[in-house]
Amino acid sequence: MTMKKSFLAMVALLVSAPLFFTSCNDDNGPSFHYEVVSDGAFIVNSGNMYSSIDGSLTGINYASNVAVQKVFAANNGGQSLGSTPNDGLVYGDKMYVVVDGSNTVEVINKKTMQRIKQIKTTELLGAAEGKSPRHIIAGNGHIFFTTYGGYVAAVDTVNFKLTAKYKVGSYPEGLAGYASSIVVANSDYAKGHGNISIINLGTGEVEPRNVEGINNPQKVFINNGNVYILDWVYYEGEYPNSVEKGESAIKYLAGNKATKVTDAYYASMLNGKLYIISNPYAVAKYSVCDLNSNPYQGTTTPLNLSEGVFSPAGIDVDPATGEIFVLSYNQGENGYADYYSNGYVKRYSKNGSYMYSYDTGVGPCAVFFNVGVKTIFDN
Repeated sequence: MTMKKSFLAMVALLVSAPLFFTSCNDDNGPSFHYEVVSDGAFIVNSGNMYSSIDGSLTGINYASNVAVQKVFAANNGGQSLGSTPNDGLVYGDKMYVVVDGSNTVEVINKKTMQRIKQIKTTELLGAAEGKSPRHIIAGNGHIFFTTYGGYVAAVDTVNFKLTAKYKVGSYPEGLAGYASSIVVANSDYAKGHGNISIINLGTGEVEPRNVEGINNPQKVFINNGNVYILDWVYYEGEYPNSVEKGESAIKYLAGNKATKVTDAYYASMLNGKLYIISNPYAVAKYSVCDLNSNPYQGTTTPLNLSEGVFSPAGIDVDPATGEIFVLSYNQGENGYADYYSNGYVKRYSKNGSYMYSYDTGVGPCAVFFNVGVKTIFDN
């Protein structure tokens, strides 16, 4: 099956979110424009599958400045979100949370936080194809998510039926849309043979592309038509004798080759700027890489946060306010990161000044924002 609508509007507003504005001026009516607004954030907590600690969702309300733990369970009769949630987003009046270990995508009313639908990905796609949903984007009335079964699924957000499924590469992770295409990062489960897939939504065709310099791709960023890949180290040999190879970096995609832009392990993009954490397991470094003025190499400058975190686990930026959120594990009694207890997130101004700190659940791994569009009437 094919999807012929333009994909551009989808990516703009609600996923990795460059701001999306439309201006209107009718000679017979008032002039107005649309503005992206945000009134809160949600933290996806993966839990700890090895200790049978289910994941959860932390909700942060900007107006009250309160973080509510296990907000999904609290509004669904105590029901768990599931094992190892990994990603989420707000699209329209709903939110979607991808739950890897439970093979589900939870569809939630963003106002009441009550479940609308639980999409069982192994039933939707098949037992093998739908295993372990990973990352999600949305637009044109659809959600698109990857699965470790090697597929991208397109699901209608009204009837929640499968519209199309696309066979991509080995262990796909992140994805991003541009025009009528989706670019998918196929990680190969860190074995060193990762590549990308390009889905043409108009024709339904999928182009596999092996890229020199890409080994373990995790995320895809697109700015002004240029494609950037967050590529991680990979491992040769079998555990416990495996050997780490390569480097973790943002890489610029040019045909079948990728060139390094800057070191990175975690990254998020807003308005052509990448907000980056590198070397998180030692002495973490924070930076901003501006891709607008120099798209091939970027211009990287330090991100001077007024107050750091103990063990960074992710970074994201509110698309409406530009505020920066950095996830972290707490320090355990042994002096190392505690993967079994609650973590926290620190909120900074767009200039890096510390604002607030909030507790999260166990294993904070992703942030998404309660964004929407507000109509502003011009004077």
